[in-house]
Amino acid sequence: MIEKDQNKVFTRRAIILGGIQSSLILGLIGRLYVLQVVHSKHYQLLSDKNRIQSLLLTPTRGKITDRSGIILADNHTSYKGVLSLDQKDELNKIIEKLTSILSLNEQTIFTLQSQIKKRRRYASVIIKEDLTWEELSKLELHCPDLPGVVIEKGQSRSYPYPFETCHTIGYIAAVSEKDLDGTPLLELPGFKIGKSGVEKTFDASLRGKPGLKQVEVNATRRIVRTLTTLDSISGNDLKLTLDYPLQKAVYDTLQKVESATCVVLDVHTGAVLSLVSSPGFNSNLFTGQISRKDWKDLSSNLYRPLNNKAISGLYSPGSTFKMIVSLAGLSRGVIDEHTTFHCPGHYDFYGHRFHCWHWKYGGHGTINLESAIAQSCDVYFYHLALLLGVDAIAETARSFGLGSLTGIEIAGEKEGLIPTKSWKRLVKRQAWSTGETLNIAIGQGYVLATPLQLAKMTAMLVNGLRPITPHLVSKDDIKEAMSLDYSHKHCQLILNGMSNAVNKPWGTIYNSRIQEPCFEMGGKTGSTQVSRITQQQRETNTVNNRPYLLREHAIYVGYAPVENPRFAVTVLVEHGGSGARAAAPLGKEILYAAQKLIPGKT
Repeated sequence: MIEKDQNKVFTRRAIILGGIQSSLILGLIGRLYVLQVVHSKHYQLLSDKNRIQSLLLTPTRGKITDRSGIILADNHTSYKGVLSLDQKDELNKIIEKLTSILSLNEQTIFTLQSQIKKRRRYASVIIKEDLTWEELSKLELHCPDLPGVVIEKGQSRSYPYPFETCHTIGYIAAVSEKDLDGTPLLELPGFKIGKSGVEKTFDASLRGKPGLKQVEVNATRRIVRTLTTLDSISGNDLKLTLDYPLQKAVYDTLQKVESATCVVLDVHTGAVLSLVSSPGFNSNLFTGQISRKDWKDLSSNLYRPLNNKAISGLYSPGSTFKMIVSLAGLSRGVIDEHTTFHCPGHYDFYGHRFHCWHWKYGGHGTINLESAIAQSCDVYFYHLALLLGVDAIAETARSFGLGSLTGIEIAGEKEGLIPTKSWKRLVKRQAWSTGETLNIAIGQGYVLATPLQLAKMTAMLVNGLRPITPHLVSKDDIKEAMSLDYSHKHCQLILNGMSNAVNKPWGTIYNSRIQEPCFEMGGKTGSTQVSRITQQQRETNTVNNRPYLLREHAIYVGYAPVENPRFAVTVLVEHGGSGARAAAPLGKEILYAAQKLIPGKT
């Protein structure tokens, strides 16, 4: 009886255990069914994500050439070491090994560690770019002992003529945090974008479109094989209006002075044939990681090599503004070709003496408009400005683009300033004084312009008064604009004065004339005061002995040839003193070079 009861208990327990086992087996089978059948696609996708990695392929950046096809920005094959951030726990050890293998300096290590902190897991950072053959060999040898380190072949930007073209071409550099806009291409390790010049303006077109490569990786994230590849699309090439032989000639000419800038325009189309700001800098320094020493040397340089003085330098135009004042007077009937004023060397106004540059020779005597331009008589323009008033002068100046952006395709251009009575009331909260009009008459006081604006002004004076838009990128659809509503006869009087300034013995620029027939130039110089000249300095003739930063800026605006002009130029020498002595000789060389290097139609 007892034995039967025990058998029953055993049988019951066996059934219960068997039921439990069956339930577990059925549950396991069911779970396997769910995993392998119902959710198979989901888990296969997760598996593929671990096994298959998609990599963006960097596109080749478009080249930049001058008007004749000379390459100004190119690409060359390079190799870089890349570190994947998968192995977070081993990164410090890996960096220690890399430091000894590649002799990384402190700045590179600091930058590398900073990037690692900012990047998310599974991203990558650049260890070092443009590896030398020796570095490449060492890294290739040690790669098996460096998990996450790979060598990538790519292309680096190079500038064949960096100093001559740094301000126009610009440069590319690494993407900063503020540049990130969600575009995956910008997050690629080592990807670079345009930071200045046309490299920045046309970056979207130059950079191209990325390709895609799918690779299979193992458990340590090393590539086992390539599955598929979609090639990237190269960026568009960019052709500029610059003429490199002229650009080099201008750059070499400006090396004769400490700090200067020059713009050469085609007077008919507005094409920028040369734009140089000197001193320049080596734009190739920025394509990699510029050293702290190089950056300090550039940023603290007295002559400001990083500034594009042609478009962002604001200067009082000095006597080069007298053509605008002349046209304002002629167009309003205030003066004509016969109007004369007497110049005793100064103009007294309510107890204040305004000097003419010719003061120590007793002035220019009685003088008409053409001679006043040719001999740069300040007193003539003092009289004229008082008859006109500042607002009339401002209206004419603005019709030539002064005080407005030209629209050139480089970031950083400044507007300048053409003051009016209402401007002073609004900005300075003061009434305009008549004495200020006298300063405006000779391009001093509040009036400010860029060298590019002065070149545009000159071009419009000689091209038949047609507005132009200075541009660096070749355009096929340039439409001829309507001429400004000024008399061509009046304009010719001004051009006669500019020609006489250079080609007549009594002109202010006669010593800098081009003597070769058919190559003659016209022009006007100016000196822009940056500090007040005292009476004592005048009387002791010590104006030119002042410290560098207190000397006037020297300006020359001109055109060539005199008959049927094709080129307009602005040359500005910072703190150069007299425009006739410092800027005009450089302008002569540049206009002569332009006519020799670009014969016929531009």
